[in-house]
Amino acid sequence: MSRRTLLRAIHWSLFVLTILVVVTGLGITEYRTVEALTFGLLGKALAFKLHLWIWIPFLVLLAAHVALTSKTVRRLMRQRDSDRPS
Repeated sequence: MSRRTLLRAIHWSLFVLTILVVVTGLGITEYRTVEALTFGLLGKALAFKLHLWIWIPFLVLLAAHVALTSKTVRRLMRQRDSDRPS
């Protein structure tokens, strides 16, 4: 897998998890509205369970996103690649 493909996968996964965290958070606080909008699929209990378990992969993806897109890491990788003999 190329670096670009990996970054795109991390970015999209982080985006989806961010949306899920927001929706499940609203499902906890505004459960009647969210339950009506999701046609009863996301009740308060399920929203709470999902919200509790989503934060772990969210933090892992956030850390990977920050680490792989920081300028320091990119600079070090470019330097390492330029130091390699061809």
